[in-house]
Amino acid sequence: MTSAARSAGARQAGRYLRELLGTTYRDRWARPHLARRGRTGDVHQAALARVITDYLWDNPRRPSDRELEAERLRDLVSRALSGTVLSRQTLQLFIDAIRIEPTDAETLWRQWEGRELARVIIGDLRPHPSSPHNSQGQIIQLHDLHYLGPDGRPYQHRTIQEVRALADGLDSFRHTFDARSAHVERVHGGTPGAPYRLDGTMWAVDIKLPRTLERGGVASMEFVTKFHYSEDIEPCLRRAAHRRYERVAIRVQFHPDRLPKRVWWAEWKDYREPDKALLHREPVDLDDDHAVAHCLDVLDRAVVGFSWEF
Repeated sequence: MTSAARSAGARQAGRYLRELLGTTYRDRWARPHLARRGRTGDVHQAALARVITDYLWDNPRRPSDRELEAERLRDLVSRALSGTVLSRQTLQLFIDAIRIEPTDAETLWRQWEGRELARVIIGDLRPHPSSPHNSQGQIIQLHDLHYLGPDGRPYQHRTIQEVRALADGLDSFRHTFDARSAHVERVHGGTPGAPYRLDGTMWAVDIKLPRTLERGGVASMEFVTKFHYSEDIEPCLRRAAHRRYERVAIRVQFHPDRLPKRVWWAEWKDYREPDKALLHREPVDLDDDHAVAHCLDVLDRAVVGFSWEF
């Protein structure tokens, strides 16, 4: 494995480890007062370092393990969870000290070794000027299903999502797309309004929910966006998340009469000029249905998707 691949794997494993610690394994390191004060997903590094310190005193593997100072451990925790530095020994220490279950541990090792695509992607995407429209709702499940025709152009996009209200009174949710030659049709769970332009090439429709949600309420909706392109467009599908999305699945299906030569899973800095730079990509293979797909546990302030070449 190259140093670049190792660095990417460490970053992926660190982000996935942080997500596990902030959710599934939170009760194994957070003291009761921290559990009450903190939000799900938060990781208190000093408390985590204390748990690791206790583990090392009870289970010394080397004499020097007991001599790790709290400050050094906090630094180790910080670098590990950011993926800046995450050695094999450090990852094993987290797995042992937090008693991470074998299934999750295996996923962590696959991420660290670069044997699978990232499951948690966190970026620094700058906010959209009109993003407060969706500030009362959080997407907790999202499926993007993208279909290309025999001319290699998108003709349909199916969106399935669940939204949780973060405050009382949520009655609509904005759906954005990068095309003016499109219209949105209802399948179930919401009624789309007329499309309107946000800025640049970005358009949106407001999906009216079947009922107004109180805080914590969940609505499920499904709708189809149909495209009518008369010329070739950029060969990619991007999903931008200005805030945290959970359980994200992205799938692109190609027509058998126009299959791509190469396809990549990709991350971009932004979807808007002048910052629409490619940050990272990895080659992927088509399946038997001429499609590519990937699932994420968390997508937060980042732009991801697939790009291809005919």
